[in-house]
Amino acid sequence: MQLMQIKSMLIMHLINYKKGMNKYFNIKRFANLVKRELHSNMKRNLLIIGAMFSIFTISAFLVFELGEEITSEITFEKFHSMVFLGMLFTGGAFLASFSFIELRNKINAHFYLLTPGSSLEKLLVNLLISLVGFIVFMMLFYFLYSQVFNWIVSAIFGYQFSNVDFLHEEVISSIQVFISVHSIFLLGAISFKKYPVILTPIFIFLVNITLFGFVRLVGFAVFGDFDIDNQLFSKEIFDKLNLYSKIIIIYIIPPVLWFVTYLKLNEKEL
Repeated sequence: MQLMQIKSMLIMHLINYKKGMNKYFNIKRFANLVKRELHSNMKRNLLIIGAMFSIFTISAFLVFELGEEITSEITFEKFHSMVFLGMLFTGGAFLASFSFIELRNKINAHFYLLTPGSSLEKLLVNLLISLVGFIVFMMLFYFLYSQVFNWIVSAIFGYQFSNVDFLHEEVISSIQVFISVHSIFLLGAISFKKYPVILTPIFIFLVNITLFGFVRLVGFAVFGDFDIDNQLFSKEIFDKLNLYSKIIIIYIIPPVLWFVTYLKLNEKEL
């Protein structure tokens, strides 16, 4: 009898545990949310990416045709890497800012909040599409685009640009920074009801200016005219500060901002 009771308790505990897990994440519900998001926003996202590539292509050919002849080896070597990263940051900022767009309209917000899915699932859907999906898509598409671009430019202007090396240290580091920037715009998307793609960088700029001014003011109050940068900090200390800055930017800021985004989304769900 005791064994039956213990077995029943274990089964009930397992059922409650699964229910608790389903409250936050369910694979079927998550897949439906991904399909819904792709169906709703795929055209808009492709238009943004298409416009970005079109503007660059037209601008590049105008520069090649009307500008001075390119002779720098560094330009030939890093041209596509810089363009790829520029498009990655620009397109990623727009796509992240359009996340949770339905919450900015009262009628659409009502249907969005009633859509089956937890706050965690809705956050993960936007991360999957506007971050992971966008990075993978940009790598594949830009590689193919650059091949066609190089072939046409070589035939018309005689320029031979190097291919993008996605495994280059600078490119990998920039992608890591992009993840952090994306997390900022994702938080801005749910924080600002209007124009998050504009208001987010303005807000970040004001915060940075305020922090910079505060640090300088405190430094002046404590040290006066003493040259802190050259006298107080050695090269080793600067190297450590750079290392800590990278750790904060790459490994701390994204998960912290994702968590804050989740909390803000959860508030709206409640």
